[in-house]
Amino acid sequence: MSAIALLVLSAVRMVERRRLNDEVSRLRDELYRARVSADRCRSSLTTSESALSTLRVTIDSLKMRIDSFEALGSGRVPADRYDEYLEVFGAYNDSVGVWGVRSDRLRAAESACRDMIDHHNTLTDSIQSVLDEAGISPQ
Repeated sequence: MSAIALLVLSAVRMVERRRLNDEVSRLRDELYRARVSADRCRSSLTTSESALSTLRVTIDSLKMRIDSFEALGSGRVPADRYDEYLEVFGAYNDSVGVWGVRSDRLRAAESACRDMIDHHNTLTDSIQSVLDEAGISPQ
């Protein structure tokens, strides 16, 4: 009878160990995918921030050109420079419009990245919790 009990206990332990290994493996795989996604997101944010910064320089340059046109005639653009002024002014307005769209997209991407990072951190906590419950120290 005790041999059967030991056999059953051994089988239960093996099944539990297998279940634990499977759960940890699943969580690690998910954690890896979450880390890759978060890293790509951060990289994309860096690229978008750089592009937005470059656009800001362009907008500032166009604004300075507009101001210089307006300064030529004491607040009025000289008639012989008006066509050039309108072209620069149009480019400035277009750039400001693009800035707004890109800025909104960047804020949305930052929020999505925060969500990805939170998901990654939750998975890390889940793995740690499973390992703690099993009495296993992570290596």
